[in-house]
Amino acid sequence: MADSHLGFSNYNRVDRLGRNVVEEMIYKGFEEAIERIVDLSPDALVHAGDVFHHVRPRIRPLYVFKKALERLVDAGIPVIIISGNHDSPKSYSHLSPFYMYEGLDGVFIAHRYRLENFEAGDHTFHCLPFCLDPHDYMAEFEKIRLSGSDVLVMHGIVEALRNERMMTVGEHEINDSLLKSDFDYIALGHYHGQAQISGNAWYSGSIEYFNFGEARQVKGLLQVDLESGRVEQIPIRPLYMIDHPPLDCSGMRPEEIIEGMEDLCQEMEGRMVRLNLINVGRGAYRRIDQSRINRLASRAIHLMVRVEYEDEAPLSRRERVDVLGIPEEFGRFICEEGGISPAIEKEVVEYGTGLFKNIVAANQTEALDAPQ
Repeated sequence: MADSHLGFSNYNRVDRLGRNVVEEMIYKGFEEAIERIVDLSPDALVHAGDVFHHVRPRIRPLYVFKKALERLVDAGIPVIIISGNHDSPKSYSHLSPFYMYEGLDGVFIAHRYRLENFEAGDHTFHCLPFCLDPHDYMAEFEKIRLSGSDVLVMHGIVEALRNERMMTVGEHEINDSLLKSDFDYIALGHYHGQAQISGNAWYSGSIEYFNFGEARQVKGLLQVDLESGRVEQIPIRPLYMIDHPPLDCSGMRPEEIIEGMEDLCQEMEGRMVRLNLINVGRGAYRRIDQSRINRLASRAIHLMVRVEYEDEAPLSRRERVDVLGIPEEFGRFICEEGGISPAIEKEVVEYGTGLFKNIVAANQTEALDAPQ
């Protein structure tokens, strides 16, 4: 498994106790995955990075993960973990959250920016976590000494999936030359969909949906037989993110537009939904009864309405901007093009992304979240 992102809470809806609904769903889904793993009783569990969504997790995600580790250890299942770009400090001066779990019997964690090797069953797991310098991956990889029964664990985006880059801070590209057939299996993390990259290399993907670009991805766990090379996809969560095909609103009156939206939103309970409206008349959209949109939003975990007006040039998929990605885009811009002094770059990125997240959250709440 990979990319649990415990602590993720980018959407606004809260429950009656004031807890973020999506964050709670992710904890629940993670616990369900752990119970499924215990039922499957594998020889080992590999987590290929991004256990946490933040490099400094709050108490709740730290506790949820601790309970999961204890459950697996009690079941006699060794756990092998690497840190990813989300849960790795971007400076040697900060401690990794994984220091808290060191010393747990049966738990092996690679998080010190270097290759670490662990034995589990008859196999050696060569674990290459997030590195501060992208050039370090090749140098660390060259330290691997194969035992004859070997698994490689890495976190990053492979060259073959370059177009799927998430543009997040610390996102590193994995050179395809590292995906060697000498390994019995290569477990990859970072890309959130399940994908076979080569005969022996897979992304297990995440078990949750974090943005609408993932709505059509296959989610779950992978059960791997290292002797035969057989990989079985294990679903964990139901499909709860819906990205509807575009609704052409050419010539529609306000009443017709909202009725079209309501027709698409027949099943919204417990789901995250995006409506894509194209060729929309500006005047017609302004006259839509906002209370009817708010009623739709109140039935969903999250509702996003993306509007393309008829007087706008059509945008390609990669030109479209999803406001939920603006904080990450800011971080990428500062790191790659901003010309900020290295001494203050980290503080600028943290402050700016936090500010953008607050703006996006406030905008989404004002427009769509009727209960708040």
